[in-house]
Amino acid sequence: MSSRESSGRRYTSTLRAQQAAQTRARVLDAARELFSERGFAATTMPEIARRAGVSTETVQSHGPKIALLKAALDAFSFGGGEDTDARETDRGRTLLAVQSAPEAVRVAAEVLADINAATRGLWLSFSEAARSDAEVAAQFRAYVAGVRAQNAVLVDEWAQRGFLRSDVPREELVDRAALIGSVELYDRAVRLEGMDRDAYVRTVAGLFAAALTAG
Repeated sequence: MSSRESSGRRYTSTLRAQQAAQTRARVLDAARELFSERGFAATTMPEIARRAGVSTETVQSHGPKIALLKAALDAFSFGGGEDTDARETDRGRTLLAVQSAPEAVRVAAEVLADINAATRGLWLSFSEAARSDAEVAAQFRAYVAGVRAQNAVLVDEWAQRGFLRSDVPREELVDRAALIGSVELYDRAVRLEGMDRDAYVRTVAGLFAAALTAG
């Protein structure tokens, strides 16, 4: 094989990978919009396909409906897939670049504001569907456990840097972090209490500081 043929094949392969990634991004964005607007049960694969500008078969190739919902949550939270270590994402690196407890709680609140704003509709759709569908409920419980595990990683990172209070057990600190950062709290703060982003960030940073950090 000539070097020109090899280079051409590499270019074609790279182009196809880029096109596939762009298509998946359109599908996940359409899924996010529709699940947020209509809920899980009322959203269909053909509707996602029309919104994304692709065929229904293309949407189906990205998995069943519940897989699309979870993939959209992953994509619009830390930006990775289901098995991605959040610490290796851009937002994860931002959380780990902090140098003090006050900076840590402020940055965490800012990251949560962005993630919860992008995923609130998806999360609430997932939660609502879990009320009436046993299979979805099992998937939701597993996803909640995964989010808690991400919080545990952050708590452990903060503990290693001496940011955390020592009078509270580690598991309770993880629980506090998960509850304070939850979409449900964000939804209440923004939708019911009328907080804007800055007010939410200040509130969550204050809760983190009081509930988690030393001094």
